[in-house]
Amino acid sequence: MPHPLATLTALVEQIARTQDPAAIMETIVQRLSELLEVEVCSIYLCTPERDALILASTQGLSDAAVGKVSLAMNEGLVGHIAATLSAVNLADAPSDDRFVYIPETHEKPYHRFLGVPLLHLRKLVGVLVIQGHQREPFSDEDEAFLITVASQLGSTLYQLHRDGKWMSNLQDVSPFRRYTGIKGAPGVGQGRLWLIHPHLSLADVKEAMTSNPAQQKSDFADALEAVRKELESGSGKLGQHLPADVRALFHVYELMLQSPELSEGVLRLINGGASADWALKQTIDEMASMFEQSSDPYMQARSEDIRNIGQRILNQILERDQQVLEAPDEELILAGDLISIADLASFPQQRIRGLLCTAGSTLSHTAIVANALGIPAVMGVEGLEPEHYRGARVIIDGNRAECVVNPPQALMNEYKRMIDQEQRFMRDLDRLRDMPAETLDGMRVKLLTNTGLLADATPGLQRGAEGVGLYRSEIPFMIHDSFPTEQEQYRLYSKVLKAYAPRPVSMRTLDIGGDKQLPYFEINESNPYLGWRGIRFTLDNTQLLVSQIRAMLRAHAEHGNLKLLVPMISRVDEIKTVRELVEKAAEALKRDGIEVGIPEIGMMIEVPSAMLLLPKLAPYIDFVSVGSNDLTQYLLAVDRNNPRVSNLFDNMHPAMLVALEHILGQCRQLNLPVSLCGEMASDPVAVLMLVALGYDCLSLSAYNIPKIKLLIRSLHHADLLPLLEQARHCSDETQIRALFSPVLERLGWSSDHRQPPEQSKPQP
Repeated sequence: MPHPLATLTALVEQIARTQDPAAIMETIVQRLSELLEVEVCSIYLCTPERDALILASTQGLSDAAVGKVSLAMNEGLVGHIAATLSAVNLADAPSDDRFVYIPETHEKPYHRFLGVPLLHLRKLVGVLVIQGHQREPFSDEDEAFLITVASQLGSTLYQLHRDGKWMSNLQDVSPFRRYTGIKGAPGVGQGRLWLIHPHLSLADVKEAMTSNPAQQKSDFADALEAVRKELESGSGKLGQHLPADVRALFHVYELMLQSPELSEGVLRLINGGASADWALKQTIDEMASMFEQSSDPYMQARSEDIRNIGQRILNQILERDQQVLEAPDEELILAGDLISIADLASFPQQRIRGLLCTAGSTLSHTAIVANALGIPAVMGVEGLEPEHYRGARVIIDGNRAECVVNPPQALMNEYKRMIDQEQRFMRDLDRLRDMPAETLDGMRVKLLTNTGLLADATPGLQRGAEGVGLYRSEIPFMIHDSFPTEQEQYRLYSKVLKAYAPRPVSMRTLDIGGDKQLPYFEINESNPYLGWRGIRFTLDNTQLLVSQIRAMLRAHAEHGNLKLLVPMISRVDEIKTVRELVEKAAEALKRDGIEVGIPEIGMMIEVPSAMLLLPKLAPYIDFVSVGSNDLTQYLLAVDRNNPRVSNLFDNMHPAMLVALEHILGQCRQLNLPVSLCGEMASDPVAVLMLVALGYDCLSLSAYNIPKIKLLIRSLHHADLLPLLEQARHCSDETQIRALFSPVLERLGWSSDHRQPPEQSKPQP
């Protein structure tokens, strides 16, 4: 019988509208039974431990067997499908040697059998089976259709599997929920779940009514005033730095904001019962369409401006919708899609006990900042809907990449014991603060810190940092409401340089783009990681780059410990232009009476072309910093924020080993000092490989410095060299990690190699 694509599409759409796990699976088996005209359709799902398959839903077998029948992997035909990940199509299943009859299912009358594995991103979710009375195999058409269905349903059933809710319909399980994700930042925390609202686009606003028009009108009026102040402040601060046409844009925005069509249109709709955001969307759409219908290109372009104004107003309305915390001193777990730096900055740091993101990966910017602050984080958690658990008690375990919602008291107590033990251990590591990171056979490794979120640079000093290897200057830009002025930047940079003097501070010029966006300068690109980011953006906005260079040089004139670092270099002319701008800025400052010398100028190696152009780049630079996060991403062509491929991202990939050896060899030949920054420097297994390679300067989050120092002081460099030689012959990262991991195990580190000796895991 024909199985048009439309039937599959209709099935998937019907499932998408179903919320209850049991209802989803019941819909699947019922609809497939009808579509394929079979007597039996069943779904078997893996247990959380993936050691068995449970009959989760069926149409045709005994309902009493659901939740009761369990098959081990490779047990019976279903287990065989799970173990081999291949389809089985039989004319008479009971006569097959692999068949196992389970009386509870009442499946004795059925002979023909077709089963296919359910997979999602290479992981087994379960097995989908159809059965019938006839003694003939299913047709090739039926088999192809079932395989297609399984490929479409794999993602939906995977989320159910990870969620664990499907088991609550089958057996008596405890009410708490355990969700797993991707490791973001190590550590353990407890607190109340606080939902961070995602930034809603005006185009995504849905129809909504209100029973309180007065409040909605008040919110709209407040939002208008807030945007007016934003524009006034922005034009004032940046007026002297912006060209005339850009300054005029501020005036256009202000006129649009004062337009009676805007205010009257929104208020009229609110009076009619619409919510403020829905009224705003309709009014903006109407005004923008009037511009779009004009034959004048200039007037057509103004439609973008009115939509921009509408988005600004919407952002202010949503900000006013944020709930006020009832318990100001309560510990919090922040949860959302991806939590921005601005979100983090709006809470006292001592209250944030963990970050829980339903998107992102280990090297998302959120995870990097969490690592820098020592906040546990779990990324890419599928199946969790944070809005359903507002205010719930949550445990977050960044070491095992999981969280527990509404945990029982016994589990909370066990995690509390772990948290206390971790804090005691970190306090004990204070004894190493002033000791060098030196191996037992004398190899000295300089440990620098990454910073940028806070002007207060003391965490790195408190943990023994020997300087700053990466100051992320974009973070102050990201938490500001407009481009900061030269004077504002100077005050901030001076504070950081003063705190570390005479230790060196490598300040990276503005690096936005990719997953780092400015709230007041939106960049929309189809492929942002290969687009307008880093030095490309700042060179195209030279006035911003010059302003930042001047602020850095002024701070350097006072403290003398600046090293200027340039991101995303891929061409010789880029670094050549930056050096020329630095020299011109220094000359201009001298004419103003500020005696400043040219600081060391370095570049990040993140783009593979920079690695290959090192001899040509060397005349224009004084040092090199390997940005391990982006270099891995570009070298492997893996978007670290894409959960479909983020599992392929690993700094220990053999290609990275080759690249790191090449970079170090080139730098030695060219007499260029080289350091490595990024999360690779916080990964104990990776640190073993880096030390073996000969990298003697690492920059990492302040929180992780004591642990990595302890590791380096516990090993012999010479013992790692034979492992490095073996690693050169490995074909994947798993093999390389397997070579170096036993070193950590001998030193007593935990099985996940993230926690030093004396750290244990809770018993679930």
